[in-house]
Amino acid sequence: MKQKVFENIKKIRELKNLTRKYVAGELGMSNSGFGKIERGEVDLNVSKLIQIANVLDVSVDFIFRFDVDLFIKDNKKSFS
Repeated sequence: MKQKVFENIKKIRELKNLTRKYVAGELGMSNSGFGKIERGEVDLNVSKLIQIANVLDVSVDFIFRFDVDLFIKDNKKSFS
């Protein structure tokens, strides 16, 4: 579950076409520091997770529940 949260943060950022540099800047941290979050190399506290959700313009719950496979399936239906 823990690794899924880190992966979801990265996937959501990419789907929103936000750069790692942009998100890191909005969070007041270094690009490499945010990269460590996306790779799951650091423990993420609740306040930082809330800040990330705000920058990504999603809820914390959305980060936990996000499933890119469902997103892609829904979009494939739209293109059919």
